[in-house]
Amino acid sequence: MWMNETVASGMVPWYHFIGAEDGLGEDRRWQEPGHKYFNWLARHERHFFNKRPIANLGVVMGQRTHLFYKPPPSAGSIQQYMDGMYYALLEGRFLFDFLHEDDLGAETLKKYKGLILPNIALLSDEQCRQLQAYVEAGGSLLATFETSMYTERNERRNEFGLAEVFGIQKAGDVIGTNGNAFYARIERKHPILDGFHDTNWIPGAEFRIPVKPVGEPVLSVVPGYVAYPPELSYPTRPHTNEPAVVVRERGASRLVYFPGDIERSMWRSGHTDLSHLLQNTVRWLLAGDTPISIEGPGVIESFAWETEAGFALHVLNYTNPAMHRGWIREFFPIGPQKVRMRLPTGQRVKRIELLRAEGDVPFHLTNGFIEFTIPKVVDYEVAALHTA
Repeated sequence: MWMNETVASGMVPWYHFIGAEDGLGEDRRWQEPGHKYFNWLARHERHFFNKRPIANLGVVMGQRTHLFYKPPPSAGSIQQYMDGMYYALLEGRFLFDFLHEDDLGAETLKKYKGLILPNIALLSDEQCRQLQAYVEAGGSLLATFETSMYTERNERRNEFGLAEVFGIQKAGDVIGTNGNAFYARIERKHPILDGFHDTNWIPGAEFRIPVKPVGEPVLSVVPGYVAYPPELSYPTRPHTNEPAVVVRERGASRLVYFPGDIERSMWRSGHTDLSHLLQNTVRWLLAGDTPISIEGPGVIESFAWETEAGFALHVLNYTNPAMHRGWIREFFPIGPQKVRMRLPTGQRVKRIELLRAEGDVPFHLTNGFIEFTIPKVVDYEVAALHTA
């Protein structure tokens, strides 16, 4: 599976065994898997020469944040913010690229409909300016928690570096929990709340930065309260004017800021409401502009590339009790997976070949989209769209 993930994400696999010629040469079981895998790659080599990724959603990686930022006490590691956002994107079956914080120039960002900043706390003035220019050019942004609250030198700002972009103002320091995390009260209908019925509250997050009130809030904060004793386990302030999310539209841009660490809280708790809220928010951010959609059972990760031979859609099957651990003990096949892909103008597909099943599948065109079904995915499948 590691080789599958390497190839699917556009990297080149190298397969070697340290010490194989010395004492560890007594164990030869590693040889056959590599032999089979690289023979398979050789048979279909031309579908792995990638020109460009198809994704129009970018997730910013903050290397300085990961190195120097200190999360609130008891908040765990900084990696959990990325883990939570990544898992929500998998559940939502989104195609996305990772973007390094030092590669936010206009030329890089112009292909993306939306960008996600999962608690990218450290951002320089120049990086904030680049993100503001991206929004002014029509791009959309989703950010959480302490994003832009620090400079690149880990110096805390008095105000968010992206305050003007999101239309937010800091109203206090980080607030944690005294037993129960805060809740978010539904104030009005909005697409990010699709699917929430028969409730006035949904989960908030464990930690948040209070921000000043905004007009027509979508969610407001119900402050956390003690878990014990049960007689005191209720909110002392069931309604406030503190926003639990700030949602704006500026021209073609859609902007969402969550004051809470909802992605980390989702990762720690596994709460499906938080994942659902993040998925809804990303869909709204993209305004329905998704180049590829895949419908079917299971948890998957997908990558799509324009290749020298046409296009390639990679589908990795993570449906497994041990999906968050290093070793997969058994594969649980899934299928069928229904694919709908928007074709670039002027492109014509001659055939679609499944490289692991090593057979063709039928397809049809509808209003500029090509539609086909992958009958089954054991661990990994590649749908190669031949245009040449």
